[in-house]
Amino acid sequence: MRTTVLAIGVVLLASLGTGAPDVAKAADQPAKSAKSGKGKSADKGQSGAPAQSDEQIADQLKTFCVKWMGFLETRERDNKKAIKWDKQPSTVAGHYVGYSKEYDCIMKERSSNGTPVATIVYKEYVYEKKGASQGEAEAQEPAIVDATEVTEIFRYNKGQWIY
Repeated sequence: MRTTVLAIGVVLLASLGTGAPDVAKAADQPAKSAKSGKGKSADKGQSGAPAQSDEQIADQLKTFCVKWMGFLETRERDNKKAIKWDKQPSTVAGHYVGYSKEYDCIMKERSSNGTPVATIVYKEYVYEKKGASQGEAEAQEPAIVDATEVTEIFRYNKGQWIY
């Protein structure tokens, strides 16, 4: 994609009467502000953001995945605090949703339009706490009563990974 964008930029510069030696000089200079509409670099992606290498995008994905799993950790903690207890004559049980600490964060081949795509795969668990009273149930270690493998799909747009 970068080659295509660069080739378009070269053609544009050539049509404006600018010689080829200036193309190399322009590529080494930082991009100008997009607000002025002047000095747009040929090294821009479809969204107008500077094009990034797959390595840079993959590094951002690693950071994004850690952040995403942090959100799930927070959600699990909130779910534990909000357990709705089911009181039966002889037992009290409560359920909440939690998530595995292990996950796979994988950048896939680019989509047909060139957009980077990635997945995060992790497990979602339904935990149960059970006891003779609510206090006893709260003190128990949770047992996993259901597990589901979850695959989240993300795309890279305008310099960031989005859901």
